[in-house]
Amino acid sequence: MKLPHTDNPINAGLRLATMLLDHFCMTMIGILFFIPGIIADITKMLTPSHSQVTPGLLGGQWVYLGVVGLALYFCKDSFHGRSPAKRILKLQVVDEVTGEAASPMKCFVRNILCLLWPVEVIVALRNPARRLGDRLAGTRLVKFDPAREQPPIKPGALLLPPAIAYASILLFVKALPDVTTTRVDFSESSYNQKASNELQTVLTDSLGTYFSPDVRIYDTIRNESLKYVSVILRLHKNYIEQDNSYRQLNKLTTELIYSKLPKESFRGQLQYFYKASGQVQGRTSQIGTSLWSAKER
Repeated sequence: MKLPHTDNPINAGLRLATMLLDHFCMTMIGILFFIPGIIADITKMLTPSHSQVTPGLLGGQWVYLGVVGLALYFCKDSFHGRSPAKRILKLQVVDEVTGEAASPMKCFVRNILCLLWPVEVIVALRNPARRLGDRLAGTRLVKFDPAREQPPIKPGALLLPPAIAYASILLFVKALPDVTTTRVDFSESSYNQKASNELQTVLTDSLGTYFSPDVRIYDTIRNESLKYVSVILRLHKNYIEQDNSYRQLNKLTTELIYSKLPKESFRGQLQYFYKASGQVQGRTSQIGTSLWSAKER
């Protein structure tokens, strides 16, 4: 039996257009869920604080919001088989057997293979109605028929695919190697005011024309025989705008710190901060022994 939805097939040009528009629309929607984390990170980096600067776009508390945007990409066709792009181009994903709007779960299954996006584009251009994801889910892309009655969507059927997508992506992200700066588990109670003041005085006496330093030294990092050092440098001029001047100042500063505290004796961070007449800029670098060197000790 020939189903009605096979009478008016779509062409390769329309198929490519909907794939590109779908990708663009869902990427823009996904980015919205990352914006709060991006703003929080920028604010954190541009506000001098001795709290450790660790990018949180795919780590920390903001990862839970960002994953929502990623999960929605795979559930874009859940409402009657029509993503934002498909509504614009008047297309619909339907069940290959019944011809009715594909269920949210079928749409989710077909979109899993978006992970093979270049391959899916090639397959779709050869068979515009059925890419690999359609063959896996038992669906087909057709021109939308407004006269056809759309079946009601049960809330449970609508919520299950994004829940599965969210949990799967979150587990994957958590399993990735940590590419952000690992937080140092130092003891707040081990703050050494005397040592902090001494290093602060050294920096002020030698490089006080460039910045005003604020130093915190903690004698204990849990499970490590190292100190933790945090240094904030409030610049008198914007020496960090140009890479060359930043590198020169950073070299002078770190060498001075290492003359007082051997590099192998601590881990920490060095923050440069400049603010004047509406201009705010900051840079952060790690100082002392690296995480991996500390683990080898």
